[in-house]
Amino acid sequence: EQSRAEQSRAEQSRAEQSRALIKLMQYVFGYAMLPLSEIANVFRGEYITKKNEKAGNIPVILGGQEPAYYIDRANHTGEIVAVARSGASAGFVSYWDEPIFITDGFGYEVKKEVATPKYLYYVLKNKEIELNGMKRGAGVPHVSGERLGEINLPVPPIEEQKRVVSTLDRFDAICNDLTSGLPAEIEARQKQYEYYRDKLLTFKEVAAT
Repeated sequence: EQSRAEQSRAEQSRAEQSRALIKLMQYVFGYAMLPLSEIANVFRGEYITKKNEKAGNIPVILGGQEPAYYIDRANHTGEIVAVARSGASAGFVSYWDEPIFITDGFGYEVKKEVATPKYLYYVLKNKEIELNGMKRGAGVPHVSGERLGEINLPVPPIEEQKRVVSTLDRFDAICNDLTSGLPAEIEARQKQYEYYRDKLLTFKEVAAT
């Protein structure tokens, strides 16, 4: 028990030193370059077959860009970033904040003191082509979890991450969500139109002679 307690204190000390070093790099350079394994804990998928599962409303993350099918149980709840492991879509990155079932893929649960889930999603999404290029193997090529863990990613302070996420979320809504993005775009263009309309049709008064 004493040995376990000493080991626990040593691990806690190393974690504190690591956090202090990250904060120092962020202060000096604006961000720290960290391997994915230091940003998030990996959640490995569980192998299942559709015929052995009951249909439901829980999406199964199998390896494609859309859920493969839906079942009645989940193996993960809460925020997570999923990376497809095999096939043509290997390396495809998706973000989930609902119960899901990850099978042929990796899930990444961020270490909250280091990053936010949505920031990790965006920074990995920006590397999808690189991730897809990492797949290896004959037959059905796959991405190695060990190699994914070694990818270095820029990690600014949490507040800066939130600012980046807020900006990218707005662009994502405008570009991809027709129900909210399109009306928002129309409203923005309407305001822009009204501004220039008022600007162009406002003239200085000429004093009477």
